[in-house]
Amino acid sequence: MTMRFMKWFSKNRAIDRRESDDKDAAIRLYRRHAAQAIADERWQVAEIFFNRIIEVSPRHSEAWLMKGWLRQHCREDEATALECYQNVLVLCGHDASHPHVKRAKNSLGRIMAAAV
Repeated sequence: MTMRFMKWFSKNRAIDRRESDDKDAAIRLYRRHAAQAIADERWQVAEIFFNRIIEVSPRHSEAWLMKGWLRQHCREDEATALECYQNVLVLCGHDASHPHVKRAKNSLGRIMAAAV
């Protein structure tokens, strides 16, 4: 029984590893496409690729941060930008030393200052 479980566990661990590798590869591909779209000033296309990263990995704080930046600076949608930046803070556990948290807080501060 133990041997059968170990065999099953090893097989499923290999499947999990392949799925993780597939996710990482997809994220790398989407990041490259998003970067190219930003370089070409194709904001909607860049956001599509950040959304795809978020679909693959909902806890990807960099994708949320960049989506917020696009919404704030390129699409003039501060309400959605606020939501994205708040997601970054939550995902990173409000860790003030995390670079994504620092950028999200700075951006939130700018939005709030402009609203006053």
